Amino acid sequence: MPVEFDNPSLKTLTPSIFDALKSRWIKAPYSPSRGDIQKDRLRLATFNIWFGELHREARLKALLHLLQGHEPDLIGLEEVTPETLELIKADPWVREHYVLSDITGETVNPYGIFLMSRIPVNRFGLYSLHSWMGRHVLIGEFTINGEGFLAGVVHLESYRSSAPERAIQLGDIFLILNRAPHSILMGDFNFCATWDEKRVLDPGYQDLWGVLRPNEPGYTEDTDVNLMRRELKREEKQVRFDRILLRSPASRWYPRSIQIIGAEPISTEHPSVFPSDHFGLVGEIRWHHS
Repeated sequence: MPVEFDNPSLKTLTPSIFDALKSRWIKAPYSPSRGDIQKDRLRLATFNIWFGELHREARLKALLHLLQGHEPDLIGLEEVTPETLELIKADPWVREHYVLSDITGETVNPYGIFLMSRIPVNRFGLYSLHSWMGRHVLIGEFTINGEGFLAGVVHLESYRSSAPERAIQLGDIFLILNRAPHSILMGDFNFCATWDEKRVLDPGYQDLWGVLRPNEPGYTEDTDVNLMRRELKREEKQVRFDRILLRSPASRWYPRSIQIIGAEPISTEHPSVFPSDHFGLVGEIRWHHS
């Protein structure tokens, strides 16, 4: 079942591709066969890229290079700004391979969430959440192996005291995503996997890191490693805020792998500059043929 794109809280976005002949981004042409794709595996990535100006261009270049090495089918980014969007749009690898959820910057002003896809997109939608911080969930709708698939990207309310808001946000998000046979939710959840707050997660979803690497902490914010974050924040922090969640009845899609990326400095010349104050995640799910 499709997302309620007639819901007044849901803004329909235009999937856009780069036209090399015209040398500009254009609306992705619609075709009845757009969603008729077969995939045995999907590679997923999420990264809170940090909106700070410190070495912004060098950090983003390093971050995109990391992602390019993994060739994700879907990339969810958080804390994208109009300035970083322009850098993303100018990247040759992005231009060649990806459909973007926004090319004007209207959804990332002053900052926001962003979705890039290597596979055909039926449509994108941005759904407003209950939030004091103007937070949303960004949803991509796909048809893969003949079945509906929704991909959500999120940056939940930020403060430790915001647990009640996050619970409402997640409740609304799961109501949307669960309308499709299969769905994923990825991004910055702003609460750690070890906190009691994890009980608000829909039990129908699998946390890829928790399933595949249950004995590893998987910190996506770690000041013991990320010297840039330690110097910026002047506090110690080790949490697993960033996640990739999967819901697929009868395990038609199942977790295959997950790893942290961005846990090293961007160069030897900048040993205390990392791609972001977060680390990113790259995971893979596989399709089980019946």
